[in-house]
Amino acid sequence: MASIINASPTNGIVQTADGSGVLKCQANGVTTNALAWVRFDASSGSSCTVNASYNVSSVTYNATGLYTVNFTNTLSDANYTVCGSCGVLPGAAAGSLGIADNSVLPSTSAVKVYSVALTNLLANYTRMSVAIFGN
Repeated sequence: MASIINASPTNGIVQTADGSGVLKCQANGVTTNALAWVRFDASSGSSCTVNASYNVSSVTYNATGLYTVNFTNTLSDANYTVCGSCGVLPGAAAGSLGIADNSVLPSTSAVKVYSVALTNLLANYTRMSVAIFGN
């Protein structure tokens, strides 16, 4: 649930709130800001260090290249988009980030993600970034 500021051509700016602490900025009822985001370091090989975040309580290290991003406040539905990137120190190759295992669907409280090196092997990176967009 959320605090919503909606800009509408018919109603002007309308604000509603439920006290959850999640802010949704909307244009004609469509959310335009990230519902959650996190930047973390997974290079230790056994845990994740969160460097900065919004609406993310923690990141769980599941195995090499496999993580769970846990939301502080649940999202209104699981029909959201996950965007992300991963990389290491300057001069080293970057990888790609995706939603982990299609058998584990995103939920309103967490999403599983993975990171893959250019060699197509799961890998841990120093700079991991995940952003969640949706309504």
